[in-house]
Amino acid sequence: MLEYFFYVILQNNKKKEDMNEQSDYQPQMNAQSNSQENEVKKYKRLTAILSVLCIVLAAVAIYALTHVKTYVTEAHEAQNEQMELQMELDSIMQAYNQIKGEYGDLNNELTAKDSAILAQAEEIQTLIAKQGDYNRIKKKLELLQNQGKEYVNLLDSLYTANAQLITKNENLTQEITQLNEERSTLQEEKEQLQTKVNTAAKFKAYNVSLKGYTSKNAETPKARRVKSMKVNFTLSENHLVSAGEMNIYARISLPDGRVLALGTGDNYSFLNDGKRLQYTIKETINYENKAKTINLVWTLREGDAAVEGQYHVQLFTDDDFIGEASMNLQ
Repeated sequence: MLEYFFYVILQNNKKKEDMNEQSDYQPQMNAQSNSQENEVKKYKRLTAILSVLCIVLAAVAIYALTHVKTYVTEAHEAQNEQMELQMELDSIMQAYNQIKGEYGDLNNELTAKDSAILAQAEEIQTLIAKQGDYNRIKKKLELLQNQGKEYVNLLDSLYTANAQLITKNENLTQEITQLNEERSTLQEEKEQLQTKVNTAAKFKAYNVSLKGYTSKNAETPKARRVKSMKVNFTLSENHLVSAGEMNIYARISLPDGRVLALGTGDNYSFLNDGKRLQYTIKETINYENKAKTINLVWTLREGDAAVEGQYHVQLFTDDDFIGEASMNLQ
């Protein structure tokens, strides 16, 4: 089209010149012939220039189209890379947060490690937003993933150690419970044994008797003839108590429940199980851990007389009740 356009312009200019020359200078035909040759040469040169120009324009257009296509392709690839990097970062952080949630309070022991991982993730996020170098971001993601794996390994170690401690504590708790149970059992056995020992350590009086006697020391069941009362018994053998002096107390009760005594003051009483009791007869003996026969005598005071009915005697040491007996006077 450009060649045709310039050709038409040249032809019109040539016709105008030819008409002017024919009207003014008819004799100059030869000169005109030379001029036409020059015009043809100019046309050819112009045509060559236009051809070169068209080729250059075509090359520029092709280059521009290729460059635009390359730019579009690179932009699309960059967008894909950015999405890929973002997805990879999101995946790593999702797995990391899930692990943190599973291990609960154990994360508190790795605060410094956790802060480093979060700082690294934030830096990568910034580089992705700025469309930073793909390879650099990729290396940082690999580093972040390795940090996450190291974090998980540390958590596993803590979890294992914690589980071992829990198991150890449970075992210790069971052992302590078992020891407490054994101690409780031993304490019960000890208390039972102590009870048996205490029971065995107590004195016992057997063959206890209470009888009335006349003034001639003859046994009698007749109240009117009784001038004294005798308590006879045998104190048992016992090697669990300490040998030495001990007090024996006899309480003789009348049929009406009154206790025979020399007086009502503390000098005529003793303590038993926290209670103060009046005694009728008191005697201090020397105990040698062997069975010992003891005789206690209560003599009626002048003017006193025994009454009919049942009499009762109770025997005590300073610590224990050791026996009793009864008699009926007529």
